Amino acid sequence: MNLAVFNRADGAADIRLTALQAKVGAIAVILPLLAVGIAQIVLAKNYITPAGPPLGGDFITFWTAAKAAVAGQATTIYDVETFREWLARLAPGGEGTRFTWQYPPTYFLIIGLLAFLPYGLAYAVWTGGGFACFAAATRAAGLRGLALFLVIAAPATFQAVITGQNGFLTATLLLGATLMPDKRPLLAGACAAALTVKPQLGLLIPIAYAAGGHWRAFGYAAGGAVVFAGASVAAFGVEAWTAFFASIMTAGGNIASGVMPLFKMPTVFAALSLAGVPAPIALAFHLLGAGAAMWATWRVWRESDNRALKAAVVCAGAFLVAPYAYYYELVIMAAPIALLAVEASREGWRRYDHLLLAGLFLVPMILPGTPTQDGFNLAFVATVLAFIFVLRRMQPQSLTA
Repeated sequence: MNLAVFNRADGAADIRLTALQAKVGAIAVILPLLAVGIAQIVLAKNYITPAGPPLGGDFITFWTAAKAAVAGQATTIYDVETFREWLARLAPGGEGTRFTWQYPPTYFLIIGLLAFLPYGLAYAVWTGGGFACFAAATRAAGLRGLALFLVIAAPATFQAVITGQNGFLTATLLLGATLMPDKRPLLAGACAAALTVKPQLGLLIPIAYAAGGHWRAFGYAAGGAVVFAGASVAAFGVEAWTAFFASIMTAGGNIASGVMPLFKMPTVFAALSLAGVPAPIALAFHLLGAGAAMWATWRVWRESDNRALKAAVVCAGAFLVAPYAYYYELVIMAAPIALLAVEASREGWRRYDHLLLAGLFLVPMILPGTPTQDGFNLAFVATVLAFIFVLRRMQPQSLTA
């Protein structure tokens, strides 16, 4: 990623940033975000920010659900009103929230220990621990120096922090599942199995493993998922699973009817629905997008030895396949796309690559947008930019230069 403007063989200008320029640019982006975040922490009273939401945002749902599960109420909180009563009773700013609980019972096994910590410490442990795992996985993937700095300083990473969500967890698991299923099949399979706590983001992994012939990883993933589910049944009973499946059926109807916040979802269906496209047509285009992601995943994992490209096609394609996803999960694309960018800096950039990457880096800074932005889905822009970048890296240089 060394810098300046070069003249290409075709006479076009190839603009490249120096490491210093890139760092300065990233710092200029992240500093205002950090300033806002620090101000929210300093000015918060009883964990409630001046703007109204609690510190940690959605984390109140994880902490409250952990409390309920430890109290033997894992099944009952899948009922919307019951869960909101728990939130109102325990969580900072929980009164009047519209949160629901739709994670599988296996998720209680991950968040359970949070129940034994006070809210502030629990949020610090959850976010700090998740970030540490994500940073370690990103470094283990081979990112160093500027590339590692840009991933850590990315607005998508900041969104994962302030929302209190599980983006760091899913990003770490996806990296583990996709980077080395051939050399470390047990680790890859274990990560894929753990990702079943958010199954919509891992739908392409079985296709990837089958296309690449990674049957050991496939077997470990399947076996691990069964053991994981079995452990949750032993801990919380089969009734928790029955309640979970009932809750996701309701969630599916809420997405189709537009009750869910579509402006926060970087998916095909959400983008088209927000633009006023009828649900059946939006669903048809969603299936086309999912088909494109499946085709790209099969082709890359069948034909390529490029680990970065393999990870990137699964992570970028996840948002085309998933029936629903949210903007704070865009962090799952950060490390794989950065790996491709490092590769491009060594082997040669293609025309418009820098614009695609700049857009992908910056779009999360202005998310989630507002509920009134009818007609245009900002979050989906990131999905489009990432998938276009991946598709271009799949093609011979001569076709995209």
